[in-house]
Amino acid sequence: NLNEPLMVLGFAGPGLVGGIAVSHIIEKLALKKIAHVRSKYIPPAVVFFNGKLRHPFRIYSDEDGKICVVVCELPLRSNGAYSIAACLLDWAENKGAKEVVVLDGFPVQTLPKERKTYCAAEEEKRRHCQEMGVDMISAGIVGGIAGSILNECLTRRILGVAYLTPAVFFLPDPKGATTLIETLNLLYNLSVDTKELVDKAEEIKKEL
Repeated sequence: NLNEPLMVLGFAGPGLVGGIAVSHIIEKLALKKIAHVRSKYIPPAVVFFNGKLRHPFRIYSDEDGKICVVVCELPLRSNGAYSIAACLLDWAENKGAKEVVVLDGFPVQTLPKERKTYCAAEEEKRRHCQEMGVDMISAGIVGGIAGSILNECLTRRILGVAYLTPAVFFLPDPKGATTLIETLNLLYNLSVDTKELVDKAEEIKKEL
C-alpha cells in the first residue's frame, strides 16, 4: 500500500552511479522488496549477491509507503524501453506517485576535481533546485530506460526529474553515487547516511 510515494530510480548507466546510489538507499533506509518487473526485453539472466539469486529489476518501499525505489542491474533492450517505461508509470500513477526521480551519470573522459550534481527537469522543479543550490545542466540527452521514463512523464500528470553527475562510462563510481544521494538528502529531506559509501569507495569499486 503506497501513499503518494516519491519514486527514485537507478539503472545501469555511466559509472553505475544510479545503481550504486539506489542500492545504498535501499540498504540504509531498510526498504523492503514489494515487486519485480518481468519482460522479454530484460536480458535472459539472473543476478546474485552474497550467493542469493534475485530478479534484476526490482521495486522497494518503506513501511509507510512514502518512498519507492526502483533498481535494474542489467541494461535493457532499447526496443523495449518504451513498453517498460509506460507499464512502470501506469503502475506508479495508480499508486498515487506525483514525482519520479532518475539518478544517472553523464559520460565524461576524465572526472572533474569538484564532484557536483546537475538537474534536468521541467520549469517549476528547475526553479526549486536552483533556489537550493543545485545547478542546471545546459544541454544533453538522457538515453535508455531512464530517458524513456522521463520522456513518458512529459505526457502524464507526473513530474519527471533527472539528477546527473559526471562519470566515466566503464569505471564504477561510488563517489559520484554519494554526490547524488547528498543531493536527494538536501532536496527531499531524506537522511541517508553516506559515510560507509565514502569509506568503502575503493572496495566497492573493485567488487563492481
